[in-house]
Amino acid sequence: MKTQIIDGNLLKKMFEYGAKNLEIYKKTVDELNVFPVPDGDTGTNMSLTFSHSVSELEKMTGVSLYSVAKTASSGALIGARGNSGVILSQLLRGLAEGCKDKEELDIKGLGLAIRAAADAAYKAVMKPTEGTILTVAREMAEFAMDNYDRYDNLDDYLENIISYGKKSLAKTPELLPVLKEAGVVDAGGQGLIFIMEGAYKGMTNQELSQEVNLNISDRERFVDDSNMRPEDITFGYCTEFIVKDAAKADDNELREYLNTIGDCVLVIKDDDIIKVHVHTDHPGKAFEKGLTYGALIRMKVDNMREMLGAPEEEAEDNEPPKPYGFVAVSPGAGLTNLFKDLGITRVISGGQTMNPSTQDFLDEIEKTNAEEIFLFPNNSNIIMAANQAQAISEKHVHVIPTKTIPQCVTAMLTFQPEVDWEENEKNMLEVIPTVKTGEITFAVRDTKINGLKIAKNDIIGIFGGEIVVKGDDVAEVTKELLDKMVDEDSELVSVYYGSDVAEDDAEALVENLEEKFEDCDVEINEGGQPLYYYIVSVE
Repeated sequence: MKTQIIDGNLLKKMFEYGAKNLEIYKKTVDELNVFPVPDGDTGTNMSLTFSHSVSELEKMTGVSLYSVAKTASSGALIGARGNSGVILSQLLRGLAEGCKDKEELDIKGLGLAIRAAADAAYKAVMKPTEGTILTVAREMAEFAMDNYDRYDNLDDYLENIISYGKKSLAKTPELLPVLKEAGVVDAGGQGLIFIMEGAYKGMTNQELSQEVNLNISDRERFVDDSNMRPEDITFGYCTEFIVKDAAKADDNELREYLNTIGDCVLVIKDDDIIKVHVHTDHPGKAFEKGLTYGALIRMKVDNMREMLGAPEEEAEDNEPPKPYGFVAVSPGAGLTNLFKDLGITRVISGGQTMNPSTQDFLDEIEKTNAEEIFLFPNNSNIIMAANQAQAISEKHVHVIPTKTIPQCVTAMLTFQPEVDWEENEKNMLEVIPTVKTGEITFAVRDTKINGLKIAKNDIIGIFGGEIVVKGDDVAEVTKELLDKMVDEDSELVSVYYGSDVAEDDAEALVENLEEKFEDCDVEINEGGQPLYYYIVSVE
């Protein structure tokens, strides 16, 4: 029997199936990342976002159409991670608006809801880019509104909307040259298609390709270290991650290796994933070893000594608000220490592969006892989540859209406590575009991009959002990258070395840079960031 209407119960089932189907195929979406860097996370971010929606749906008592849609939207809003997750949350917000004041959706009602979803997502993005998830959503909505009167059941209608969406997805490389050069379709658009296909299977009582347990609790810490005493700490950084698709991996080998670089090792293999917890002085080495078994998710690094010495921060709750507070995202322990030296009030662990959610920002905003609060996302894929937190929070929050760590550092050095927040915001917004930032990491697959033929494990240098240098030596690639960044007006070169770079190697590189760029001051900082050997900036 063909489906004629969607009520609250069926919509809930469609959401659950959509989230589960995306979870099944999130690795496929992750691998569509244009850059061959070890942090393709579009599928993971979308799946975490939608899983948060489903977790909220599980708490519901009533299942009216609008309450289901609104709950899914609210769950995605606070659980949104990365730009793709924020856009997904806005699609769900629009869909909820399309369900308002309705007990059920018929064919036209579903078309109107899909159009409302696409409209809301477009409005949420300041400068919409065609060839992305937005295009796929819009073109499905246009098809839905142009053709709803041709169908007499929802099954055929939704199936054909999805078919049209796949055609739209296939055209994304023609709209975005970078997709065409990399030989991929848009990752966010593909994620949306997987969600729609799952929803269709839920509506038509079809089985998914495999069983999935959507459990967002694995975002939390695997091991509670809060009872440790500072004197018990031998290795400084609590490091956790999950290895995906590791059914054939040797967990005993991984466990043995981790015991050579740290203690408190926990390696738990569960079907095709491995959960890892270790205390080490070299988080990057743990991550790199994990990468030999499969892709990594839920990557987390905390400074144990700092974490166990944190209780004095609670005292600020009893104090009057300070004029200013600052919240920044940090991918490494060294950068966290640098931020605190600069006056950053609270730090969120995160960055590439571990994008904080809207809720993560809201939690830190709430803990910040200040009249005016500045947020520094420090990653282009985190800005939208920060903006979403700003919109939700009742505090006076201002997002400084820093895309890199050096931009945050320069912005904080620009800050003047004696002037008002408007003047400070203006000054910081003016200075961040002047900071040139480069990153050095390694390729995780063969590809061709920006005219460069890149092989897996090549060392690559990124500048201006493009891979501009490749090679087989980290120091040489770093020097070549800076060659492209330094010009006659440059005065300062800053080097932030990662968790798997020895301090001696970093200092030797800086000595070479001082000789090479004799007209510039060159400074070195321990960054501690995983996966990226160096972050460099030129001012």
